[in-house]
Amino acid sequence: MAFDITTLFIGEIPLAIILTFFTAVIVIYSVFVFYFYRFLAKKNIIELNLNQYNQYANPAIVKFFAVIFYIIEYVIVLPILTFFWFAVLSVLILLLSKGIDISTILLISAALVAAVRITAYVSEDLSKDLAKMLPFTLLAIAITTAGFFDISALFSRITEIPSLFSHVPYYLSFIVAVELIMRTLTFFQSMIESSKAEEKESSTEEKAETE
Repeated sequence: MAFDITTLFIGEIPLAIILTFFTAVIVIYSVFVFYFYRFLAKKNIIELNLNQYNQYANPAIVKFFAVIFYIIEYVIVLPILTFFWFAVLSVLILLLSKGIDISTILLISAALVAAVRITAYVSEDLSKDLAKMLPFTLLAIAITTAGFFDISALFSRITEIPSLFSHVPYYLSFIVAVELIMRTLTFFQSMIESSKAEEKESSTEEKAETE
């Protein structure tokens, strides 16, 4: 039976139970969003720094293990972390949204995660604002929309959660690809800047020697 707030006054459902349940829903969602935007908005989302364990003096061995560590960090660990945040975000949007189909929810979640990761390479402050804007806006819309306190509708949405995960790999692949592209561009940018710095330093030294 759908919950009608008027039943609170005729004793069908205790007010304390309703308040506790939906307060818990809002708190859990808010805590997730808090950690979600703080974690996902960092440029260096992985701080394992596995390269610190590379102590070999041979340049060839150093390069080999550098590649191995890069693969571990960004091809294995990153997809796992991304899957967690993407999956939980999709589930929360599913529970809070009304009248949105599964494919649209996955599209929104994937687009948000990908956009947050891209903007993290531009400005972490911008990325943080973007990461928390949509989730909190969605929460505000949900709690002020008629039907949010319909318990039967909420549990009906919960039964749809398994259908989310059948299409997750496609969206996850896109997010990981975006991350690897941004990481590669950043790598080449750092190489160019390093090369320019070396040229400038060399030019300064030559100029000093001629003087």
